[in-house]
Amino acid sequence: MPSFEMVREWDRMKGDLALTAYLEAPEPQKTYIGCLDQILGGGMMRGVTVIGGPSSSGKSIIGCQATAYMAAMGTKVVYASYEMPWDVVQLRMASAWSHTTQAKNLGIKPFSWSYVATGKAKAESVHAGKDHYTLSRIISERPDPIAHALSMWDEGPGRNVAVLTSGNSVSMLCGMCENISDAPSMALVIDYIQIVPTDRADQKEYERVTEVMNTLQQHALDANGCPVLAISSCRNLKPTDYQDGPSMDWLRGSGYIQYDAEQIVMLVPDKEKDEAGHFVTARDTDGSMFSKLTVLKNRTGETDKSIAVRVYGQYSYIR
Repeated sequence: MPSFEMVREWDRMKGDLALTAYLEAPEPQKTYIGCLDQILGGGMMRGVTVIGGPSSSGKSIIGCQATAYMAAMGTKVVYASYEMPWDVVQLRMASAWSHTTQAKNLGIKPFSWSYVATGKAKAESVHAGKDHYTLSRIISERPDPIAHALSMWDEGPGRNVAVLTSGNSVSMLCGMCENISDAPSMALVIDYIQIVPTDRADQKEYERVTEVMNTLQQHALDANGCPVLAISSCRNLKPTDYQDGPSMDWLRGSGYIQYDAEQIVMLVPDKEKDEAGHFVTARDTDGSMFSKLTVLKNRTGETDKSIAVRVYGQYSYIR
């Protein structure tokens, strides 16, 4: 049987113990969403950062916005969408980016992704109905502000984003990310955990989601892995749940999410009573939702902190 000293020698192969941990401690991966990085204590640490919240609270908005912002700062991002089509994901990212200082300095005007995705922008454009050759020439001249914004996204931050919508299993996703050799800074975004497949078709949801979280966490902590931002749905919530505030219990029922995650943040809309006495989402006159970000778990920082945010769904960004 090995002695304690033998075990300690195996441990010493990693280096000078605590000094190595200090010298090799990784910097957080910033999402460049100010309110999110603030509540996380600097950004995403090694491991899986989970963004949870009720249905239609804006979780995917954070995924798209974080991807766009990280890409704009040079980080390579793989965005795996299991709910939205490829073109919608691209438009939501470009729309979020159009609100940045970087985009403003390029002469880009903010635009609503939903205005483009529904075809309204194209139908109302003076260039509607033009043939492809003429349209290409017009876009190169960039008289159309939306065409200008999308062209600059494609030529700039969009080059740092890979959007996957083909239903790749969690092991395939992690394997692809680990084999990418030309990305000194990289992140993986999952939208969303509950519908990511594994390599086994016979698993029930609880077992499957647990395997997905285990695999993502192992990948993120591996030497060749990268930080993971994972969107998670919550169980069906009652008005009393909103009154009591977000808790880890909101994630129960679909796997060991709360155990495997490195950081967990809830995005929860404020509720108010309408004239009929029903609880509805509180909105401002510009259509934005009043919401709160609350950190429920952070292995390297503070928990139970909340910050008020505004969610702009039509532009896919929060602030």
